[in-house]
Amino acid sequence: MTTVSDRAAETLTVLRPDVREAAENADAAVLRPEDQSQLGEADRARIALRVALVNESPSYADSVAVALDDAEVVRDVERWGELPESTQALLAHCEQVALDPADVGADEIAELREHFSPAQVVTATQVAAYASFRVRLESGLRLVAGAGDGPASQAGITIEAGAAADGFALSTPDQAFPSMRWASRVVSGGDFVETLKLDAGVLSAQTLLREAIMTGHGALGRADRELAALATSLINGCGYCTAVHGKRQVELSGDPLTAVVLAEAGPAAIADERLRAVVDVAGALTYTPAALTAADVRRLHAAGLGADDVHDLVAVSSMFAWDNRLIMTLGNAVRS
Repeated sequence: MTTVSDRAAETLTVLRPDVREAAENADAAVLRPEDQSQLGEADRARIALRVALVNESPSYADSVAVALDDAEVVRDVERWGELPESTQALLAHCEQVALDPADVGADEIAELREHFSPAQVVTATQVAAYASFRVRLESGLRLVAGAGDGPASQAGITIEAGAAADGFALSTPDQAFPSMRWASRVVSGGDFVETLKLDAGVLSAQTLLREAIMTGHGALGRADRELAALATSLINGCGYCTAVHGKRQVELSGDPLTAVVLAEAGPAAIADERLRAVVDVAGALTYTPAALTAADVRRLHAAGLGADDVHDLVAVSSMFAWDNRLIMTLGNAVRS
């Protein structure tokens, strides 16, 4: 009999081999690590289950629920009183990370620290962010596989390209994407890498996956991957990733306009149909739950992107559902 896990693994077979292998390694590192001293496998499954539910992903919810004796309690918020107070706090934090990371601030991290160590806070947030990645990856790839024939989605009204939405001149790339620094809310005086090293196994797996997705030899060009990362980061509200990947898109594309237009005027100011489709599809996959449809996939095909291009695009947007959530919740980014 084909299980939910089998179907999930089959979904990933369309990915580039390097991305698929890195994704499988990340799944094991996050949900089934050898060292569970910081957070046990059951707590990890509870978090992943809550993230799947708020993302309206029943298949992923079922795949992680099999590891739980109390899955029905976790599914039903009204029954959370049956769980230990610390578990309730953990689930509430991770649900907020999944739903709206912009609302997770220093106070929320401090409240979680009343129950958990810094390393446990990082691990729990990693699980929530990873599950946010995984539900988007699986749902996006299934849509690509089943897009079929039919009408494509259409772009919204386009405003004058090269002008900001408010009518003022656009910034230069350096102005739009300034250098940023990041300060940890978990490790006093710590930077991003130092903070994530509290769960070194996941950090290593995550880094390898990001590198495979963003810089590996794929069908979708690297500048387009950076544009998708930028679109995702703008919707999530991650200023740090916006600055980094906006600047990188300009460098890789040699185009000083598109990334700035996207950041300052929005997708409707992008005149190029192909780039606009990339931005819109990456954005649709960003929302919780994702708003991506088969018609959006057909729009990418109509704009000249093949299935492998779209697989790469889905992987990028999904990856930044993970990265954005870590950067936005575990610390605070400001201009340097």
